[in-house]
Amino acid sequence: MKKKLVSAVVALSIFGCVGIASAGSVTTKTDTNISISGFTQMYFDWANNQGFLANTANPEFIKANTKSSAAQTSFGSTANFTRLSLALENKSEGIKGLIEGDFWGGGANISTDGNGNFRLRHAYFVKEFCQEGCNYTPWLLVGQTFNSGFYVSYTMNAPCNIAGSSNGPTNRIPQVGFGVKFDLGSVKLNPQIAAQDLLTTFISQSGFDSYRSTMPGLGVRLPVEFNTGLGKPASFYADFQWQNLKLTKQTAGIDSSNQNSYEFGGGLELPIYFVSFKTDAHYSKGFTKYDLLYGNVMPPSYYLNGTSIEKVSATAWDAMLKVDFNSLAQVPITLAGGYAQVVFGNLTTLSNTTTTAYARKASTIFVNMGYNLTKSATLGLEYDRNKTYYVGSNNDPNNGRVSNQVFFVGTYKF
Repeated sequence: MKKKLVSAVVALSIFGCVGIASAGSVTTKTDTNISISGFTQMYFDWANNQGFLANTANPEFIKANTKSSAAQTSFGSTANFTRLSLALENKSEGIKGLIEGDFWGGGANISTDGNGNFRLRHAYFVKEFCQEGCNYTPWLLVGQTFNSGFYVSYTMNAPCNIAGSSNGPTNRIPQVGFGVKFDLGSVKLNPQIAAQDLLTTFISQSGFDSYRSTMPGLGVRLPVEFNTGLGKPASFYADFQWQNLKLTKQTAGIDSSNQNSYEFGGGLELPIYFVSFKTDAHYSKGFTKYDLLYGNVMPPSYYLNGTSIEKVSATAWDAMLKVDFNSLAQVPITLAGGYAQVVFGNLTTLSNTTTTAYARKASTIFVNMGYNLTKSATLGLEYDRNKTYYVGSNNDPNNGRVSNQVFFVGTYKF
């Protein structure tokens, strides 16, 4: 699927040296040019043994001796992912920015008669300190946008994504970032560092009285773009994220225990004429919400084992392939598919709980087809097969639960 989202294009202008494309625009009194753009988007989804647009299969037992409903096929729909974007640019001051929102906010109903709550996605500005004639450009970012581990996959399931390549990498968080773009001809670099609020975004806990941070977390990213002579440039990134926090549980004698969560990973996208290969991998500890799973089945980042503090790890990777027939034979069709998985570790006593089912491993196989109805309108069809292994609530950790879904998506960009 083409990276058609305006937010991704603007963010990649920072994270990966991609320029901003303007739509209809107006100019304010401060000489800021405002480009109005966005898209309407609608999903029809048929799901069996899972939730609407979900990336996990239902567990066998919700709690001890209470089985899930028998596998059934359900239909659902939504247009709440429709998006509005205001791209900002003041050329005389060397500032760019973005204000963007959609209707996927908390409390939004997923049904044909649901009213989605408007939510803020991006709100930031970037000041570049060298605008012309420089082969390196320092920049400063202030606001809310993608975290330092940002990447997108080839799935068309934009609301929930897929297991192993889920919503964590596309989460948007408040931050202050600094970087330098280097244009070395056939190679472009953009090393960057950011102070980020990672606590509530990526960290969860179970059994503690409170958890808090006293400082922002840290994000480091190194994106590289290079020509291969085989079509479009290839891109690579490596990232590291860290957050310090304090945990308190009075009955266990734990008072503001100092803890550290972290994540590191990397990825490569290699276009070869009309075929593109993509892979990503990351490891985290105490950051389980970075691998967000649908249905409240994700293990907590931190939990109590008696009076000891335990930290859950996660290992995730994906491999995907996309064929663009428009580049091959001027046929407006793309085909894509891939596999992704995440495995959680150090579950110990979570495996014995009788009240909650936690995912031990989750994976998705997907295949999709996109058709460009016009230059601005795209139709898509995708099949997902989710397989999830559960612990706790008397679930068999070696018995993978399977679900299937087929969804249609229509998008009009303006």
